[in-house]
Amino acid sequence: MAEEVTEVKEKKKKELPIAQVTTCKSTQQMLRKAAEDGVETAFHRAADMKACPIGADSACCKHCSMGPCRLSSKDPYGKTGVCGASIDIIASRNFARMVATGTAAHTEHGMTMLDVFRGVVNGEIKDYQIKDEQKLFDVAEGLGIETEGRTVKDIATDLYQELERTYTQVEGEIPFANRVPPKTLEKWREAGIVPRGAMREIMECMHRTHMGVDQDHENMVKQCSRTALADGWGGSMVATEISDILFGTPSPVLAGVDMGCLDEKQVNIIVNGHEPNLFESIIASVNDPKLLKEAKAAGAEGINILGMCCSGAEVLGRHGVPHAGN
Repeated sequence: MAEEVTEVKEKKKKELPIAQVTTCKSTQQMLRKAAEDGVETAFHRAADMKACPIGADSACCKHCSMGPCRLSSKDPYGKTGVCGASIDIIASRNFARMVATGTAAHTEHGMTMLDVFRGVVNGEIKDYQIKDEQKLFDVAEGLGIETEGRTVKDIATDLYQELERTYTQVEGEIPFANRVPPKTLEKWREAGIVPRGAMREIMECMHRTHMGVDQDHENMVKQCSRTALADGWGGSMVATEISDILFGTPSPVLAGVDMGCLDEKQVNIIVNGHEPNLFESIIASVNDPKLLKEAKAAGAEGINILGMCCSGAEVLGRHGVPHAGN
């Protein structure tokens, strides 16, 4: 008997409504080109992807091997997970892990910038130097570090040692808590959400989401708040201040924005990410005669450097580098 062959029809993907996903004309043009070239972008995937209804309501828990446990948003309190977690605790656990992940990302970024700063101060890194000494003095004085009659190196040493507490401290309050408006800080203290140290808060947040630990969704959200503040007033703030000290404080500039900044006559390099030290190095090397010679040998007139995302916004303010974002 002849083997039956079943033809599997390829699922027809939804057409991307380009005018609805962005008002940026150059991005619309690039999306049309992507469609013509058969290139799938995040815009196309989002249009074609139907969100999971259970996940959208955060009614699914897969934090242990007894699950995944699926609850119903139509009857949210009709049952619990195997461990006894209600839909409230499941939703708060899921949210807590998102907060911990985001805080970890900014914490790692801030620690990387602090590592670079420490290396510059101790003479281990020669490629960067302190460009904004006034910003160094301002940040140091704001943290109670004496600057009068002291060398830049000594002040910077005290500063990086003080800022290390942002990440490693297990008790007390993170250094930049002293910047919080007094009445706000008083409320944070009353609520018990002033961050101790970023690593401690991330670890505590993840610990509480584990099976059988924190079964009170209000208490979980309280730790979410403490962890989030460790991001905004810890990792993110340290990264910002150190970037300004090392690379210069940004100021308002006139520069090009969107994908219209791409130049067909040049080699276009778009830098995307969250490491300003990398971008600073690329800016320094883009005018290297050897690289320009290679670009011209390939038929280009030169090299066009562009930014994207966070680091792109930084160098736009510092150097006027065009930003190719949507």
